[in-house]
Amino acid sequence: MLAASISIVLFVLSLTNCKTKSDSDEENLLLLAAVASQRVCANSTFTGTTVVNSTATLDTNTDCITGMTSSMSSDLPAWIRNNFKCAVGSVSGSNYVFRSQNIPNNKSYYFGSNSPMYEALGAGQKSAGNNQISSQCLVYSIPSSPSEKLTNKTGTQSGYVSVGITVNGLAIFNNAAAPGDTLASEVQTFDQKNGHPQSSGVYHHHSQPKNVSEDDSKLIGVLLDGFPVYGLKCDNNTSTTADDDAPGVVGPSLDSNHGHIANTLLFPGGIYHYHYASDVTAGTNTLIGSQFHGTPGTVSN
Repeated sequence: MLAASISIVLFVLSLTNCKTKSDSDEENLLLLAAVASQRVCANSTFTGTTVVNSTATLDTNTDCITGMTSSMSSDLPAWIRNNFKCAVGSVSGSNYVFRSQNIPNNKSYYFGSNSPMYEALGAGQKSAGNNQISSQCLVYSIPSSPSEKLTNKTGTQSGYVSVGITVNGLAIFNNAAAPGDTLASEVQTFDQKNGHPQSSGVYHHHSQPKNVSEDDSKLIGVLLDGFPVYGLKCDNNTSTTADDDAPGVVGPSLDSNHGHIANTLLFPGGIYHYHYASDVTAGTNTLIGSQFHGTPGTVSN
């Protein structure tokens, strides 16, 4: 059993976004705790029937791939319950738990040309090798009452399978590319919704998911430390888009990890949140910088 757990940990570390790096034993222990936890994905109570690319279709009732379970429990807060889908969300103690097959609800080149969900890459884009989307069993445990980690902030390039989950149940990756690449060049492999899979089939977004947010102020997801992530703009705590504008124009300027404290429509009392923004490390816009603002929870696959 111990040997199996160690093997799983090594596998998890190999999947780190597009880059493997470890900053501390504490973070690896968090990963070990995550993979040791009991999880079930392939049944209707959790994430539904395992998706097969060749037969994948979109369920117009759920706006998720047919057969996938899309369910948010009634004890989740409204900002999650009313915005997240294509995953199973629940509350466990002081954490939000999400289970996801991690299959995009948009057409993609990476479903493969024999899939009903296939579409060609955009002009000027190139394939990420032979990588194709495949069903996963991602389990997130995210703090429900996040707070800033005042010292020794945790790096986002620290062996995490994913650094957050989008509102449509997909993995968010950090601001790093595969070894030997830069993210600024890797964007050439993004599909038409700004996502791509890595070598194990984990479809993910470093950038804004264009079927969720496109240079606007919409909620994109929640990161592993419990703080939400938004699009390029701030919503100015109003339902109209007429007064949406860039951070710094609305609210304070962003810190180095793409975050600030400001009032939003979902959090009218104000909250720290991240934005899709230019990133020095990546050389392009990403959903988070090199560190979490708060203490991250756990994620396993």
